[in-house]
Amino acid sequence: MFKVGSIVAWILLALFAVGITGVSALNGRYAFLQNNWLIVLFKLNVRFYNAQTSMLNVFNILDLTIMVLFCILFLALNAALYRGHKIWSVIATALPFLGIIIFLITHTAGRSGLLIGALIFSVVMLASNVFSKVSAYLGIVASTLLFFAGDIGTTIFPSSITIAVLIGIGYVLWIVWFALIGWRLFSIAREK
Repeated sequence: MFKVGSIVAWILLALFAVGITGVSALNGRYAFLQNNWLIVLFKLNVRFYNAQTSMLNVFNILDLTIMVLFCILFLALNAALYRGHKIWSVIATALPFLGIIIFLITHTAGRSGLLIGALIFSVVMLASNVFSKVSAYLGIVASTLLFFAGDIGTTIFPSSITIAVLIGIGYVLWIVWFALIGWRLFSIAREK
């Protein structure tokens, strides 16, 4: 499970890295990889992009794929952290599964469960010896920025470059978090 979790963390890192690059070398064929919901939230706050709120209200296979990958990653994190923090690990693990159901029904909601789950796991990491404190703090800051500035801020406030910058910082920190989590899960798999 740990090895699979590490691979999934690195796949998520790659998917989010492609999303942030905006590389035109994708030639339109793989451009859909640049429109995960967090990138859309960023684009909504930077007005020179042609993003519209309706981009968040459609069924997006990329977002569904990301949610499924988070289910696998969270199962691996649950296995690593369950012994010391059973209730919070189970709650965090359940969030992407519930999010998928909500997303399939609404095509809008459900993705925030990934951010909240990552935040819960990061707090649990802080209280354990399994993951580094750096990983824990990165996850806490990234998930908090993405949830409050991205999901909540974009919903409540008008488009703002400040919100876009906060989303961008959270997004980059999240990519680093995936790298650290992937490496640690791989190390745990080797130890076992």
